Amino acid sequence: MKKILTLILCLGCGFAFAQTQEAKTQPTEDHSRDEYTSEQSKQAEYPGGISAFMRDVTQKINSNRIKGPKGKARSNAKFSVNAKGAIETIIVTGENESLNHEVERAMKSMKTKWTPGEYKGHPALIWFTVPFSINFE
Repeated sequence: MKKILTLILCLGCGFAFAQTQEAKTQPTEDHSRDEYTSEQSKQAEYPGGISAFMRDVTQKINSNRIKGPKGKARSNAKFSVNAKGAIETIIVTGENESLNHEVERAMKSMKTKWTPGEYKGHPALIWFTVPFSINFE
C-alpha cells in the first residue's frame, strides 16, 4: 500500500511541476525560413553560371584515368576564386583517389576567368564547393 501511495504521490508531483514549468516557457521564434541577404557582398560568377562551369570541368575529366570497383564514386571539390578571377586553391576529398586526382587536374586546367566576388565594394576571395560523381559499370 505504501508503494502505491508513493508512486501516486510521485506522479502527481511530476504532473503538477510539469504544468507550472510549461506555463513559464515562452514560445521560440521560428527562424528556419529567414533568408540572409547581404548588400555588402557579391558572389564570384563564372561566364554562363555554375552549371556552365560544372559542364566545362566535366568535359575535361578523362574517365579512362579513373579506376574503382563497380558502383558510384563521389568527390567534393572545394576551391577559391581570387580577387583577379582565377581559381586559386583546390581541395578535393572523396574515397576514390583516382577520381580526386582527375577532378583536381581538370579544375587546374581551366583557363576561363571568373568575375571576381566582392565584399564591401572590393574584390575578394570567394570559396565554392561542388560535388562530382561517377558510376562504374
